[in-house]
Amino acid sequence: MNANNYNDWIFDLDNTLYSAETGIFDQVDKLMGEFISNFLKIEIKEAKKIQKRFFKKHGTTLKGLMDEYNVEPEDFLEQVHNLDYSIIGPDLELKNALHKINGKKIIYTNANLTHANKILKQLDIENIFDEIFDITKANYIPKPDIQPYHQLVNALNINAEKAVMFDDIAKNLVPASKIGFTTVWINTGNENYSDDIANSKKFLDYETTNLPLWLNSIIKES
Repeated sequence: MNANNYNDWIFDLDNTLYSAETGIFDQVDKLMGEFISNFLKIEIKEAKKIQKRFFKKHGTTLKGLMDEYNVEPEDFLEQVHNLDYSIIGPDLELKNALHKINGKKIIYTNANLTHANKILKQLDIENIFDEIFDITKANYIPKPDIQPYHQLVNALNINAEKAVMFDDIAKNLVPASKIGFTTVWINTGNENYSDDIANSKKFLDYETTNLPLWLNSIIKES
């Protein structure tokens, strides 16, 4: 892959720009279960079952709550992002690799802008990205629904054939591939319960377990 052939670099946020081992998303997962338990007044065990069902059926737990229970999205997002961000530290290797990339750098996340900014600040890369396309800009329609991918392309004037997208959830790269993006799957080693790696494989152009290392390798080749 020649990095010089790409104008737009689109990165998922959670478990992509930082390691899944940090435990940030474990906190989010726990808080989502508690939100459902409190909102529906049910036991946490039953709430977790609903959470997983919504994630798999609707793309995000939030979309399921909005569609089936008319939950206000901002209330949900505020509560499930009440996190201890201190467990994420600066990533100099990632920062240096991102600085070497020519072209526009974009965050595309199913989370909200506040969460994204806090993560980027902890990683010390908050001034590197040109745009953040969050769940609010996507009208709360999550990946992998193809509609917000088209919104992303139109809003940011992206030439899909000269764009590359990174995500830790394989099925989120399927619509990216279908609209012409080159795709890079961040294999965390743990399959997300909503993912479908087997049926997504043919849409994955590249795979890595280490994003900074992979970026540095293609920069050297270019």
